[in-house]
Amino acid sequence: MTSRLSRCVVAAALILGGCSSTTPASGPSLNDITSANPTIQAAAAAIVLVTMPGFSATASFISPDGLLLTNNHVLGVGVCPIEGCYAQLTWNFQRGAPFPQPVTVFLSPRAVDIGLDMAVLQASSTPGGPPLATPSYLTIDSRDPASHQGIHVTVVGHPEASVKKWSSGQVVDADGTWLTTSAFILPGNSGSPLLDDHGHLVGLMHRSPDGEDLIAGDGLNASSIGTASSALIAAMSEPLPGSMVSIAAPATDAEVVNNQLLYLAARTRTANVDGAQKEVLTSLGAACDAALAVTDYASPEDLSSALAPCFDAEQWIECRSDDSSPFAVCPADTGAWQRRYEALYEYWRAFNGELELDEVSFAVAALSDSMADGQTAGAQALSQALAVAQPALDFHVALHLAAFGIETYRGADVVEFTRNYASVPDYAANGQYLVSTILWLGNLGAIDLPDTKGLLTAVHDDRTIDLGTKLFIELAEYNRGILP
Repeated sequence: MTSRLSRCVVAAALILGGCSSTTPASGPSLNDITSANPTIQAAAAAIVLVTMPGFSATASFISPDGLLLTNNHVLGVGVCPIEGCYAQLTWNFQRGAPFPQPVTVFLSPRAVDIGLDMAVLQASSTPGGPPLATPSYLTIDSRDPASHQGIHVTVVGHPEASVKKWSSGQVVDADGTWLTTSAFILPGNSGSPLLDDHGHLVGLMHRSPDGEDLIAGDGLNASSIGTASSALIAAMSEPLPGSMVSIAAPATDAEVVNNQLLYLAARTRTANVDGAQKEVLTSLGAACDAALAVTDYASPEDLSSALAPCFDAEQWIECRSDDSSPFAVCPADTGAWQRRYEALYEYWRAFNGELELDEVSFAVAALSDSMADGQTAGAQALSQALAVAQPALDFHVALHLAAFGIETYRGADVVEFTRNYASVPDYAANGQYLVSTILWLGNLGAIDLPDTKGLLTAVHDDRTIDLGTKLFIELAEYNRGILP
């Protein structure tokens, strides 16, 4: 699964989700699905990009009538309530295929196993509607997991929420529940199927080693871990776990705040609190106020955790009537939320010197009546914040300037700063911010399409740029019709 980076990064590429990767550019390759053999290409037709509020991942259809398989951490406990949730699915999001539009579906949980990190959901077009017809689906191979030891396997999915890719390797360990493979995966591959050479599903991928576990003297020690198919089949007949939440059940304000994503995924703006329906945003606002009132946080991590309700509310709020968000809520008191975002920005800056520029730009813009008004309000709030803080121009600052049409900063021209990115000392470490700056400049017409394409190609071909950024560029190019 890939989580939210920044509203500005997501919007810049017109993408469905994404996050940065620390994978070195010299790491294992991820291959376009058009280069896979015909068996894997045929199986890949059943594999889709799943988009939920704030993140994206991979899932597979395992029946002709809309049974969807992915990870619990993608669409299980904590993400989708008992009553079901909405998601956007994108088929054939890959090179060689016309750019597809995502389709909104309703997903009802059928089997969830937290320990196996598995979720099976029934897809339909509408709540209570007939099952979704899915003629492309995977066959699950239920052989004894030990018999998979040493076999060649392929992972197909959407790493970093980008276009469909495949990687391959061998099963290097099988203990009856888990399969460890030498196939390389990244965030976004959560929920990807592990396929044998017949295109049958033999496992469900969910993680790879973290941090230094990947690093070796000659590059990367690529490996990944999944749940064996026989364990998945056995779990499919089990009842839903008791920890799954019903959004219709009575809840406290604290429970609503902790489970806000469930209400958002179900597109339900109110919760049953103290016997009455209460706006989820009201509960989030009160929790945000309480967090901002505390003055003795012990660490930035404590502050970040406490302020989660403030950040979570950003996924809910959209007041611009000409915005195309599939589900959004405009709070009754927009001024209160603007004050909260301003207070959050100031608190964070005073506490550790970092600038949460989204809160004085994109969050402010979302409280406006229209896109044009939001652009004006965001630019004004951003300019005021930068005038006080006076940070050096880097690509985090530059992308916000570009997004709100601010052409110069402290005597520097944003377009020229971006064109000369290679002279900025830390440009490679901030690759997605750099790419997002290029895209915002292109989106708003500050640079033309050939210039945008040339800059993206140059960054993609830069050997110091990480793999996550390269995938981010491919995603943006595909969305914009640059990538074939």
